[in-house]
Amino acid sequence: MYLMMFFIKSTFLQKNFIKFFEQVESALKKGYNLFMAKIRKLLPFDTKKIKNMISFLGNDEAEKFMRRVLDTSCDLFHYWLPLEMKFKTESYVLVENGELLGMISVKPTYGNPYKLNITRLMFKKDYLAAGKQLVEFILARYGAKGVQTFIVSIDDSHDELLNLFNNGCGFRNCSCEQLWRVNIQDIQDNISQPNFRLFKNTDAQAAAMLYNDTVITHFKPSMLKTKNEYFDTPFKGLKDGLKWNYVQEDRNLHTLAAYFSIQSLDFTNYIIDITSSIGISLDYDSILNFAQNEIKKRVKNYTIFVKTKQYTEDTKMLEEYLNNKQFSCVQTQNILVKDFYKLIKQPSESNEIVLFAETTKPVFKIKY
Repeated sequence: MYLMMFFIKSTFLQKNFIKFFEQVESALKKGYNLFMAKIRKLLPFDTKKIKNMISFLGNDEAEKFMRRVLDTSCDLFHYWLPLEMKFKTESYVLVENGELLGMISVKPTYGNPYKLNITRLMFKKDYLAAGKQLVEFILARYGAKGVQTFIVSIDDSHDELLNLFNNGCGFRNCSCEQLWRVNIQDIQDNISQPNFRLFKNTDAQAAAMLYNDTVITHFKPSMLKTKNEYFDTPFKGLKDGLKWNYVQEDRNLHTLAAYFSIQSLDFTNYIIDITSSIGISLDYDSILNFAQNEIKKRVKNYTIFVKTKQYTEDTKMLEEYLNNKQFSCVQTQNILVKDFYKLIKQPSESNEIVLFAETTKPVFKIKY
């Protein structure tokens, strides 16, 4: 009887040991494969492999996604441009033995080449290490080129990605942005539109000052913008998606009361981003009516969203308006930031050179 119990226990332990070693072997194999993997630029013939990775989206959605990726990421000439001249999305894939394990896309901030946005990260299930390797590749590649700030926006429901960037890649939580779906039938018609006009490059300085004044103090180091970020690019027709910029003038004070943009990546969903002067009561109904009219000039079928930014002081008034209109918040994205700081050379009254001789000889200091 004892012999039988011992046999059963030893068999049970043996099975557990076998299972344990199989798991260790699998983990080591994945690690070895990732070590031997190669990261390269996304190419047109990767389409089928990426489609297989996103097959859960369905054929139509996967097709639309691939069209956007290929339209924005496969201009191989763009990869050779210096950092200061980049304006389109660039994508890279992690490949091992012909199998595509993951993809990452980055997009420069026009007017500020030292600020880079990570816009896409996808990898196969159970290949979290592949995602980390892709992010570290971007940090190393573009950090060496001079990028100082890396920004990524992640939906608050994606805990795995948040953990990857926070704990795996050293990003810090900065703030969050929200998208509110606008009920088009609730937009009022025939509203007077006071002093709205198209943005001009001569407005860039005023628009940057307007935005920077609204940024809450402790978010300023990462979220401030320069006037160059507001300039219209000469490559506007080649950029990803579309963006129209408008301003509302305060003619009494000879300044801008508001700046707002209408942006879309798929020509169906349009996001309105509003910045208003602190202390001015803005007529949001007139802005939404004006924006809808601008969109209707160009497309028939559309959906409108309004973006709110938790790092600006004017968000409170806008959220109060959106809640009163009973518009629904459909997405919250956490903004994660990784900053590379440059050392500033401090002036000194005298300079010293320290000369280390052999171990048996003294150390000399020379002042000049």
